[in-house]
Amino acid sequence: MTKDFECMQESYAKEVLREKGLKSTTQRLAVVHILHMSEKLLSIGEIHGGVKDMLGNTGLATIYRTLEMFEDLGIVKRLHFPDGGHGYAFSQGEHVHHMVCVDCRGVFDFSECPAENFDYASVEKQGFRVKDHFIQLFGQCGKCVEAA
Repeated sequence: MTKDFECMQESYAKEVLREKGLKSTTQRLAVVHILHMSEKLLSIGEIHGGVKDMLGNTGLATIYRTLEMFEDLGIVKRLHFPDGGHGYAFSQGEHVHHMVCVDCRGVFDFSECPAENFDYASVEKQGFRVKDHFIQLFGQCGKCVEAA
């Protein structure tokens, strides 16, 4: 059980928290570390288990609050599982969309944004102003295609 971990993602999270006047607690940084170490979409239970393995007893409510705050700050993104649930992946606030493997739950970014060329005229005619969008693709990653 270690409390000394350092990664680029942790540095990013520390900077965002500092800018917002929030503390970089051991539990918060452990959440970042768990997400960074995984190449797949993690459920809250998996994140909680990983933090408990690192730090010992950490409450599930702490993980929920941390993930909610991190999502608001752009440190994590909540993505959907193919079965309808959701999980979390590390984010650095950049505008990217995601592909999720339906077999291994691997998360892959794609930076092309199909909505950039979207004609918003019909939406605006209805008095709706788009503030943001979210695109996520489900499929099989190269490793899972090869294995099949």
